[in-house]
Amino acid sequence: MTTAEQTTESIRAACDAVLRTVFPPRSLVWIVDEQLEPIGPTWRVTLVYQGAMQGRWMRRAYRYDVPSGTLHFGGEQPIGDAELAAARRSGRTF
Repeated sequence: MTTAEQTTESIRAACDAVLRTVFPPRSLVWIVDEQLEPIGPTWRVTLVYQGAMQGRWMRRAYRYDVPSGTLHFGGEQPIGDAELAAARRSGRTF
């Protein structure tokens, strides 16, 4: 594993640890997109989870500020059955 891959893995692990504090244990959450932006640096995460309101499935965005270890909420939107199925099929759980 290269140094860049190790750095990415350590950033991912730190962000996952903070995300675990946002969602109750054993929540159904799938990370569907994540990427490192070198400016900042910032780790961007998009995930799918079951919202509290009427049990609707939602897409939620976060930005994890790597130097400060701070997670920033970026908004959420309801999703349809096709996007949920894709998230369950190919998303990553944490």
